[in-house]
Amino acid sequence: MSPPKHEMASSKVVADVGRDGTTALAASYNDRIRPLLDAVDCLRHLKVTQEGIQLPTIVVVGDQSSGKSSHDPAAAVPLIQLQYYNQEKKLVTVDTTEAGVTAAIRSATDVIAGSGKGISNTPLTLVVRKRGVPDLTMVDLPGITRVPVHSQPENIYEQISDIITEYITPKESIILNVLSATVDFPTCESIRMSQRVDPTGERTLAVVTKVDKAPEGLLEKVTADDVNIGLGYVCVRNRVGDETYEQARKEEARLFGSHPLLSKIDKSIVGVPVLAQRLTQIQASIVTRCLPEIV
Repeated sequence: MSPPKHEMASSKVVADVGRDGTTALAASYNDRIRPLLDAVDCLRHLKVTQEGIQLPTIVVVGDQSSGKSSHDPAAAVPLIQLQYYNQEKKLVTVDTTEAGVTAAIRSATDVIAGSGKGISNTPLTLVVRKRGVPDLTMVDLPGITRVPVHSQPENIYEQISDIITEYITPKESIILNVLSATVDFPTCESIRMSQRVDPTGERTLAVVTKVDKAPEGLLEKVTADDVNIGLGYVCVRNRVGDETYEQARKEEARLFGSHPLLSKIDKSIVGVPVLAQRLTQIQASIVTRCLPEIV
């Protein structure tokens, strides 16, 4: 499933990110952490952040076209729902499918942000549920762009920057910085934004996408760490075309296993399954650490 680039302010994604080798992890996670995560989600729905109470959140940021919003529900037929508040402030829930989610997101985006290319700070919640794997709650923010297109306002960069800054500033937020392998990391606007609020990188994890497009020098990039990524890097291969989840993971494993350059990268930092496990561990840690203070 590859949803379009979201034009609204945020898309909260409760998604099954990985499946391979995570059965035991899922069982342990659901026993210990799921009740805490449910409590945090209940608080989020109660809008306690408006009272100045910050909630632990994984915030996804990245420059436009970095491959940031390529979410994958794991195999089988998941339950997929979109939830948002319309202009009358009424909660709307739309049941959809993997094949229909792109159109559903576009339709909901038009309701929230208008049919142009504007943005809104009203969140669109995408819920993907499946048995046997842990849930992850993430806030997927708009891709950073400097040049207005179509009917976008001239200050579109400032609007997006303000929204991103609002989400990544709280110390309870983990920043998932999505970087394309095709660019120099220090020049990425998303890196500059995260460094302003997390200069030591202690709450920043980097995901490197499009590795098959620019494998040269990638090993040096992720080992040198010129941009202070405290939680480390995970390199992944984006889904291509109509690939299924299984096909994409098989191709990803083949790429990192046989490519003359990419195969040299440590296996502990490559692949979507590794990313899923890292996010699960990070989310468990931050929820456990922050919830007592929230209470």
